[in-house]
Amino acid sequence: MPDDRTGEYRLRRQHAGVGYFGQVRVRLTTAEEGRPPVTWVVDPDDRSSLQPGPDREFVDAALAGATDGLDLVTRCGADNAGVAVEVVHAQLDLTDIEVSAVRTAAALAVADAFGVADRAQPVYRGGWTVDISPSP
Repeated sequence: MPDDRTGEYRLRRQHAGVGYFGQVRVRLTTAEEGRPPVTWVVDPDDRSSLQPGPDREFVDAALAGATDGLDLVTRCGADNAGVAVEVVHAQLDLTDIEVSAVRTAAALAVADAFGVADRAQPVYRGGWTVDISPSP
């Protein structure tokens, strides 16, 4: 199924006067035995992206969000068997970046890559999360 399809989502919103930002790009690949279903493959020299170490909290949020995205697409009816997700970029923004926004952006990027983004939307409930619309 994977043909190196990509998905990307940018969440830039305000809620109660507070800015929230998260932007993540993912690539779907074929799952390999012994490899986690979600991996971080961002070029370590990419200064426009979050990086493990200094941005660990946000990197972890992007990885968790991509994992959430695999569950999300299953609930939307997409088949994710044999598919792995690589996080290829997570935009660095020093002003409004926020953990739940990064996690939600990653989940919605996976939905975009699977072609079900029209069924999912970000919502704020004390932090950003994703709601799924019923199937048509």
